[in-house]
Amino acid sequence: MAPISHLLTATVALCAAPLGQQVSPPPDPDESMRQDRPGLEPEPGPVGPFAQQAGFSLLPKTQPTLMPYLATVNLYGDSCTEAGALVTGDPLSAAAQSVKTALAQYGVNYAIWQSYDFVAMSGTLGDTKDVLNYYAFNSFLTWNIFQTDELGGSAGWLTVGASAGTGLGYDGDEQTAQGNMGTLGFPLGTDFGQSAYLYQLAWQQSFMAGQVIVTAGLVDPEMYMDLNTYANNQFNQLMNYEFINPATLPWSYNALGVVVQWQPVNWFYAMFASIANNTAYGASPVQDISSDDWTNTFELGLIGEDVLGLGPGTLRVLPFFGTSKGETGTGIAINLEQKLSKSSPLGMFMRAGFTNDALGAVQGGKSSFASGLVLNGPSESPLLKTQQAYLAGGFYWLEAPYPTTAHENEYGFELTYVLQLTETLTLQPDLQVILDPANNPTTDSVLMFTMQLTYTW
Repeated sequence: MAPISHLLTATVALCAAPLGQQVSPPPDPDESMRQDRPGLEPEPGPVGPFAQQAGFSLLPKTQPTLMPYLATVNLYGDSCTEAGALVTGDPLSAAAQSVKTALAQYGVNYAIWQSYDFVAMSGTLGDTKDVLNYYAFNSFLTWNIFQTDELGGSAGWLTVGASAGTGLGYDGDEQTAQGNMGTLGFPLGTDFGQSAYLYQLAWQQSFMAGQVIVTAGLVDPEMYMDLNTYANNQFNQLMNYEFINPATLPWSYNALGVVVQWQPVNWFYAMFASIANNTAYGASPVQDISSDDWTNTFELGLIGEDVLGLGPGTLRVLPFFGTSKGETGTGIAINLEQKLSKSSPLGMFMRAGFTNDALGAVQGGKSSFASGLVLNGPSESPLLKTQQAYLAGGFYWLEAPYPTTAHENEYGFELTYVLQLTETLTLQPDLQVILDPANNPTTDSVLMFTMQLTYTW
């Protein structure tokens, strides 16, 4: 009888309540328990095939939580198709997207570039080809291993980078655009030669809820430092490597070392890299490793969302010091990018740097300057409809750190355009004129025309 009496009592109380008074319904059992844990968010479901206890997941499919700039630098998305291409819905692009989507479910994200380059040159040195056909492959992959609420919010992931190249019908080690024209810079970007190798195999871990990232192992520092929105990749942007990474920076691109990144606020970040600088492409990272060949580089960046009413811009300053063959030196590099109009896709970039002869000999530049104007997509223009659409012109100057056979100072001009053929395939005609090629005593100018077909997925 007790339950019936309780029910009658509750009914009478409810009927007697004033009309304006709200009577709360019985609380949901789960919600009533959460009231004892103020601020607790609803616990998410599994985020990967091996998700475990709350606060920790193994092989998560969700990307690590990072500060905005660090996320742009370190993470890769799960999409490879470009809207607005001339041809859409082709089976090759659809298959590439299906693979990316499937692997992303296991925390694997990547970018792959494959290109065929037809290169025609004038002013080449004797006994060298003036026409080259070259295949290049470059890739970078990240694999999410774990995420945890510990350590102020931490995540760990593996990074792998691989490159390959081959001359089609000739030895790619003996015949290159740089060598055949006798230039100091690399007009065809990074000439991989007749080789295949890993340039990165490193562990990355974030701390402090994504404000700090540490990368250690076989490291390519240019994956994280001296980046630039308008000139950063020989595939689908300006090709000459002086626009991508100045030769004054004394780096090796597959060397043992560590990179630390820190972004405490949206408008500022800092980085530090300490790496060997004498590791040849494809060589063992421990071969000849020594403090006599080592570089330490800082990078300080200021990020503006709207600079002088023009749009976003970033200033990067990279002071460095180190040793090469036992001789010490210092130097500095400046990197600037700035959108020039909110209403148009026009932007500009500038890179400049200098160092001493010893450190300059690591990559082949004592002093350098490079700048250019860029129109990049997507925009309303029919020529720039896609994200990878790109029209740019640039100029560079490079001073040699050692005696050359012809000219101490080299100057170059480049004009390039990227057309999106399919959702994953681009066509890029490119023209370069190089004045006073450093190691070509037979001419004061060389010309190079390239037609590059790039498959990006």
